[in-house]
Amino acid sequence: MSEPKFKVSALKFRPQRFSEVVSQEFVSTTLKNAILNKKIAHSYLFSGPRGVGKTTLARIFAKAINCQNQKDGEPCNECENCSEITRGVHPDVFELDAASNRGIDDVRAIQDAAKYFPLKATYKFFIVDEVHMLTIQAFNALLKILEEPPEYLIFILATTNPEKIPATITSRCQRFALHRLKIKEISEQLKFVAKEQKVKIDDESLFLISKLGDGALRDALGIFDMAVSFCGDNIDYKSLKEFLNLPDKEIYFLTSQHIAGGDLKNAISYFNELEENGLDIITFYNGITDHYRNLLIIKTTDNVELLDESDITKAKYREEAKTYSSDQIQRILKVLIESESRFKYSSNQKILMESMLAELCRINREIVDLSELISGLEALKKKSQT
Repeated sequence: MSEPKFKVSALKFRPQRFSEVVSQEFVSTTLKNAILNKKIAHSYLFSGPRGVGKTTLARIFAKAINCQNQKDGEPCNECENCSEITRGVHPDVFELDAASNRGIDDVRAIQDAAKYFPLKATYKFFIVDEVHMLTIQAFNALLKILEEPPEYLIFILATTNPEKIPATITSRCQRFALHRLKIKEISEQLKFVAKEQKVKIDDESLFLISKLGDGALRDALGIFDMAVSFCGDNIDYKSLKEFLNLPDKEIYFLTSQHIAGGDLKNAISYFNELEENGLDIITFYNGITDHYRNLLIIKTTDNVELLDESDITKAKYREEAKTYSSDQIQRILKVLIESESRFKYSSNQKILMESMLAELCRINREIVDLSELISGLEALKKKSQT
């Protein structure tokens, strides 16, 4: 007997009810109320970053409307319609990937299929993912059916780039903007998945994976699966960092200390040591830029909760912010940001990084605060008068 096929966590734990969708309560509640009040539109546009639940919500909506045992606007996930939609084999629910089916012929195929009444369900659904990839001709063909749709037809358009969709299309849809998930929300979901799969994982590892997800739960679950493959059923922070080949935050704190003290010799030596040990220069540049951004947030707002970091790292930022003034941090950030385009076209990024470190080490040492200069001049003036 063959072993059961492995299923990635993003699919295995994909929400099957509105109540299971993470963080998109506004959209879930609105769609549920539309079903309960029988105020269902013929076309919807779901926009938002990757991995936040656009097609998931579309499928749940299709199930809830066509469910034979619907309760409080939620699908039962047990009837024939729910089961077939979940498995992706329902004859009245079509999913089209506009990234690979973007021509006018593909939209005409939808028009032809839309002419016929549903075979088993109450409504016929067309879920078009990455709809912004359609050609102008395809959009024009789609516009016709959106203007005069049959009563049994519902379109759900999903996109990561809503600004690329013609206004004539968006104006005929109810638009829902899904937002990126917070690190805490992703972390809670990862903790649930780890518990269900009997995987032991510490809080620092949960935070790191959640942060790397960059607001997309699907991406975070993908990293979690890779971590399980590498670490087994016990994921610890040290092993996870080695596996992901991520630099320790400590290197940015140490580099910042060299810059604050104007210690060019140790700053250059430490950078070369990191580079010899395999640290990617662009990764180092992005890390040190993000480091000073965090220091600026602490210095100007004194609110560590604005940082996407662990509690231990937040405490370190609060302490290091005391060694800089706001003006000093802004001058350093200006140099870093202006160097971004230079990195892109540089044939020798190592030399560029070394010269930039030299500039960062001397920039605050060479600039005298204006108030100090005025005080010195006034003291000199009094001395000369005396």
